[in-house]
Amino acid sequence: MAMQPTKKKRVASLPQDIIELVLVRLPVSNLLRCRVVCKQWDGIIRDPQFTMAHLRHAQPRPLLFFQRGETYGKSFPSEAVLFDEAWLPSTRGVPVIEPDDFMCASCNGLVCLYSDKSTIKIANLATGESMHLAKPVKYKHSMDDHSSFYSFGFSPATNEYKVLHFLPGEERHHVGGSFSVIQVYTLGDEKWRDVRTEQALSLFCVKQTGVVNADGAMYWLTKDEESSWRRAVVSFDLRDERQKLIRLPEVIFADPAFGNPLYRITEIDSKVSVAAVQARRDSGLAGRLHVWTLDNKVKQSWILKHSIELSALYILRPHFIYGDKIAMHSGNDGIYCHELTSQKFTIDVTKLAKLLDFSPRWIGHMQSYMYVKSLVRLDAYKKAGIVCTPRRKEGWRLKKWEAWEHERSEVEELWRAGHGIQQRMHELARMMGVAISLNLPAPPDQDSPLRRLNWVEQRRVANMLKSHLEGLDAPWAVIAQAADAACGEKKKMTLAADHAKRKGE
Repeated sequence: MAMQPTKKKRVASLPQDIIELVLVRLPVSNLLRCRVVCKQWDGIIRDPQFTMAHLRHAQPRPLLFFQRGETYGKSFPSEAVLFDEAWLPSTRGVPVIEPDDFMCASCNGLVCLYSDKSTIKIANLATGESMHLAKPVKYKHSMDDHSSFYSFGFSPATNEYKVLHFLPGEERHHVGGSFSVIQVYTLGDEKWRDVRTEQALSLFCVKQTGVVNADGAMYWLTKDEESSWRRAVVSFDLRDERQKLIRLPEVIFADPAFGNPLYRITEIDSKVSVAAVQARRDSGLAGRLHVWTLDNKVKQSWILKHSIELSALYILRPHFIYGDKIAMHSGNDGIYCHELTSQKFTIDVTKLAKLLDFSPRWIGHMQSYMYVKSLVRLDAYKKAGIVCTPRRKEGWRLKKWEAWEHERSEVEELWRAGHGIQQRMHELARMMGVAISLNLPAPPDQDSPLRRLNWVEQRRVANMLKSHLEGLDAPWAVIAQAADAACGEKKKMTLAADHAKRKGE
């Protein structure tokens, strides 16, 4: 009796928990495309619980923000350079960042942007979603306001995002000033609220060292004359909005070979950390870095996380440690990373990996942040009355950026023209039966919303086009030689035909 083939059973659809396990490991760019596959996938990806699960899988990478400024007489706009999973820099501009924006903070894929307008902008760089919030009324149009007086963080306990504004006191023009009021806005609320501090805190320290968000609280440095650091850490719990002063560990910075330390506050492995950088007295170069991490907030106990000899490099600020790497700059034009090989080690310059050449931008205009691409949505917060549309003319349409836009457009046009010439040369070479080697890559799609080159890619493309033009002579010589040979052969054939014709007559 012949065996009958068995019918294969097909699964009508995968269980939703299996689909979620697959989707949660995809990057945001893929997930945005997956939303149009079906209603089920769209519902999964839009679910806030899926958003938080995806965040837990995301690996933080550096976001380098270069604020607007002038270098060598040339004005540069504000731009962000993001690094991907392979630590490669982005090549396109971020549409939601305008040329006059300043970055205040980065949290869960959202950034807080400040400008001279009367609004603060919250934006998701990965999805392009953004919204504008009215600034606190008192400082809506004040010349005394500053981007460093704002910060932004998330409270896992309440699932709330909050914007903080450190309100300068009346004595702000004396020794950096101080503040006794923190203005707080919770995304979705209708207004800012004033929270008084228990004592006057140093506005100078906030401006110099910044603010970080870790474990549901905001942290910054303030003055403390009783400490060997002459600094203490202020903790502002985003759940109950209470402040706490945290003493730093007793450390003696008395090595005669090094000068007084500069202090930085940062976040490492979701814990607040404080760094002391000491420069060598003989050269003035950064030489020694000690990093302490808050191990127990209740007991105020700290552990020495890293002790690093920096050679002639400087750490980025406010964030400089990303997972198993430390990011540094040379002071001139290069940003590098080095593996964190142990708790105590010396930077080996032969093992540095160069991440970016930031010339001709000035390092003083750069800030580094932890960044993850996320699906966090803002539409739930846009119904609040404080959300508004800025009245001023925005962005690249302003007259002061016309020259910059013209230069960028010119580079892109030359790229398209150069690629077109290359294609015609390849066609000529095929017709002549010769081989040439030209490999200028195709320019981005002219109609793409992400086609705007950032300044790093713009400089690279300009150098690439220069090198490409210099390399055209040899291929043209090959084509010309082939054309001459073809013309010579044609002439010989014509003469032979004429000779045969006369002979026949």
